[in-house]
Amino acid sequence: MSAVLTVPEHYVGAWQRKHLETEDEIDNSSHVYWLQSAVLHADIRIPADRPAFKDKKSLHDFSRDELTLLARQKGFAGETIVAGNSCQWLRHIDYHPPRDRQDMGYMTFTGNRILETGAATNYAEIWERLPDSLGDNYAFRFEETNLERSPAQPQTGILVVTGDYFIFARDRVSALPTSATLDRILSEATPDQLNLYELMDFEISFGRVAKGNIPWEIQLSTLPFREGEPLFTESTWAAIVQAKNGCIQHEHAWNGVLSRRWIVDPSCSSDQQFCTTNLATP
Repeated sequence: MSAVLTVPEHYVGAWQRKHLETEDEIDNSSHVYWLQSAVLHADIRIPADRPAFKDKKSLHDFSRDELTLLARQKGFAGETIVAGNSCQWLRHIDYHPPRDRQDMGYMTFTGNRILETGAATNYAEIWERLPDSLGDNYAFRFEETNLERSPAQPQTGILVVTGDYFIFARDRVSALPTSATLDRILSEATPDQLNLYELMDFEISFGRVAKGNIPWEIQLSTLPFREGEPLFTESTWAAIVQAKNGCIQHEHAWNGVLSRRWIVDPSCSSDQQFCTTNLATP
């Protein structure tokens, strides 16, 4: 079943940012990727100088100062609305506290290149479409519950796949306050005020479906210890089962035993077989 596009077809794909210019900075080095499906998007932005943290196995291995370095990362996921040459990104989940302004830009396409200029703020970004990002595209919403956490606190997320690229984005347990920045929340928190690890447990992972070193290889993540790993193991893929109103998946992960309910985004298909075919075939 074909997707019902709500953004123009030339938006769909995986895009890498090559240049950012604002009144305060020029950035040509950060690792920035935007994946766009028929309706949903996902975006990850990792500073080039963020350490690799190859010695870490979980967030519990990070010091407060190291968590502060992670707070410089950015990313979000949600719905995209296009009207004429304007594009608005509705951030359903965001690595940083909610914004007080719309995320909207004016888009000029030249082949596989986009010039994006700000509608509400003064900036310019240049994006280039990645090879192997055309072809099948689909998106899923999901709700994840850590079965070892009491009481249960479901977390929402989005998986976007375009061609051979994917971004998996999963929210933290509790919403951030709107009046503070993430690094400020970290700097002012004390152990009895906030669980710092739950605060930083917001995963956005970018990778390749089939053309990495392993199937579904995570190549960039807001959780650095996930890089180089598969998004899910072969046994986790195989354990996905079809159920009413979605597909159910259980996983033993770094942060506990997880139950995840996948929902096919209506923009892609309402067919449950589409869900099991695209999720359960690594």
